[in-house]
Amino acid sequence: MRQIWGLRYFCLWILGCVLAISLSLSFVNAPRLAAQAQIGDTEQPEVTKPVSDEGPQSGSSGMRPFSELTADLEKQDGLFTSYHDLQTGKAYLALRPDQLNQNFLIAATLESGIGEAGLFRGWPINDLLVQFQETSGDRLQVVVPNTHIRNPGGQTWQQRLLDSSFSDSIIFAIKVVSVDPESQAKLIDLSNLLLEQDLANLKNNLGWGTQGYQRQADLSNITRLSPFPKNLEIGTTVSFLSDGGNPSPMAALFGMSLQGLADQRGFTLGIRYSLSALPEHHGYKPRLADERVGYFLSVFRAPLRLGQTDPFVRYINRWHLEKQHPEAALSPPKDPIVFWIENTVPPDYREALKKGALLWNQAFEQAGFENAVEVQQMPDDADWDPADIRYNVIRWSDSLISGVAGLGPSRVNPLTGEILDADVVIDANTIKWLQQQYQAGGLEESPEAAFYLQLCGQRSQTWYLQWLALQKLGEAGLEMAQNLSREPGADALLSDDRCAAYLGEQHTAFGALALSVTPDLKASQPTASQLDDYIQQFLVMLTAHEVGHTLGLRHNFAGSRLLAPEALNDP
Repeated sequence: MRQIWGLRYFCLWILGCVLAISLSLSFVNAPRLAAQAQIGDTEQPEVTKPVSDEGPQSGSSGMRPFSELTADLEKQDGLFTSYHDLQTGKAYLALRPDQLNQNFLIAATLESGIGEAGLFRGWPINDLLVQFQETSGDRLQVVVPNTHIRNPGGQTWQQRLLDSSFSDSIIFAIKVVSVDPESQAKLIDLSNLLLEQDLANLKNNLGWGTQGYQRQADLSNITRLSPFPKNLEIGTTVSFLSDGGNPSPMAALFGMSLQGLADQRGFTLGIRYSLSALPEHHGYKPRLADERVGYFLSVFRAPLRLGQTDPFVRYINRWHLEKQHPEAALSPPKDPIVFWIENTVPPDYREALKKGALLWNQAFEQAGFENAVEVQQMPDDADWDPADIRYNVIRWSDSLISGVAGLGPSRVNPLTGEILDADVVIDANTIKWLQQQYQAGGLEESPEAAFYLQLCGQRSQTWYLQWLALQKLGEAGLEMAQNLSREPGADALLSDDRCAAYLGEQHTAFGALALSVTPDLKASQPTASQLDDYIQQFLVMLTAHEVGHTLGLRHNFAGSRLLAPEALNDP
């Protein structure tokens, strides 16, 4: 009984702490929030350009004549027509009437980072569908269509119901600066779209590393515009300055301040935007997911039909492969999945990365495809860059510490589940980690994490995790505990992924031990060739693992070995 009452008092004390922190933060932020509310933009007010920069106005709408606005700008044709002079910071996008109210995929990637806090080169930021829709006052609304609620092939009355029951997301409006009198294309300012507004939702997708910092439109610029028939590539540099000259005090209190900056007051990220059309009418058919096979999914809610109990439709994410010779048992695909090895990968490791990616051809042969995966080397003088959505690239990234050895994200068409682009990122610290693992036999862990990892795979692991979370809740409140859980390598709220990494570390430590006791070798001084063989084999395995993710697979690569094929296919 005493224990029950003690627990109740303890819970009340925790609740009091959370409320106290919430109130204190509210009082601290009240003046700033009030000022932002008056502006009408909770992140950054729109920068008002001088009248002289816009030039003379014409017409009742106040727009500049098209010929005058584009007179001294370079014109480039592609999926979209662009007009720009990047030296002066002018860049405009022309949207034809047939491109309005159409779906386009926006993919944002970190071209350059700061080497910590999840801000690593090559890592994806966000991808989403957007539409440009006409509205009053010479503006275009930027809209994210609601792909989570759909009516595939349904009746008209069902579509009317869905349209009035659920909403798309209008995220902001952008001014039309001019109209082409011939094509009626509407011209919008790319600097306003990407630098002043927050098209890719950087605020919520860049993680805790940007907390306490604000984007600065006047210190940011567009560095590159590359139009192609099916996509437009836009390179930007985005600058961040700290609020009041200092990073977040809460972040500093919990050891979450940035360590690798030359000056804590600011930093710059390179952000690549890829704006592309969705493939249509090319023969791709969505495939329904099967709960027995772990694929990444594209899911939406459809109207319930008679006899159904589950309104959700689940498509697996997969590449579009078609045989060159449909009648053959084994045929090359019409369009193979091509990976390029980035030219920043150390030459000594390129062959291992190639072997790892090509291992998947053994699996594709079972599905009737020969050489479904190809690997090529990115030339040193390539006229394209790895963030270009037209290329699938195995990239090399360096950091202070990333918390992961590799990453295998992909971009998909959310309407069908078709994978459109994928990049594998290998962290350079993996080599250092393997060498240290080999020499020292393991990396140090905090006492909390060390105890937790000893419980991996046991029921008591969950109990310990809950107790650990309760401690953190009492110390800092729910929001801070959630933020800590997102920090790479954080020990506050640990996950099963951390257990997987720990078990992998044990395996590599065992490899190091095996090398150290090999006959005719000194325990601490193996030959360089044996150490290199060990690293090469690990890189093959790591690359194959991450390429598996880019093929749509979750962490179930050995799942088909659990049961015989006959049993696996038995409902």
